[in-house]
Amino acid sequence: MEQTKVNNQMEKSKTQQFEDRLKNRFHVNGSNLLGNKVESSNLFSKDNTISDSFTLLTVQFERATLREASRFKAFMEEAIAEDNRNIIVDLSECEFIDSSFFGVLVAGVKRMKAVDKKFYLVYDLRNSLPIFSATGLDKVFNVFDSIEKALMS
Repeated sequence: MEQTKVNNQMEKSKTQQFEDRLKNRFHVNGSNLLGNKVESSNLFSKDNTISDSFTLLTVQFERATLREASRFKAFMEEAIAEDNRNIIVDLSECEFIDSSFFGVLVAGVKRMKAVDKKFYLVYDLRNSLPIFSATGLDKVFNVFDSIEKALMS
């Protein structure tokens, strides 16, 4: 009987430790990782003067990851809502794009298709082939190697 009581206390202690660890976990949001000190203007730019029908969103950093994804999503959604134009996202400065950032781009494609607008990516095709073809995203995105080529399509 005493042994059962000790075993129950040990089991309860393990359960309590596990619950305490869960309480200390937190949800990671990309914008929370950035904090409030970094402005979106340092990360992205918008140009709606390049064409009458396109807005150009330029990503101005080398690694497009979870850290930047939520801010870019908000930036992109604001541009889509304000301008009501086709979108070109220039990723020329990016050397790496992770799955969370690709998820934001896929959401942009879906939103633009829903309103019958175009969504193009500009990315160095020589470097992008493994990324896009290995993931099947070459079937989702229209990718161009220059802004000029995207505008002409």
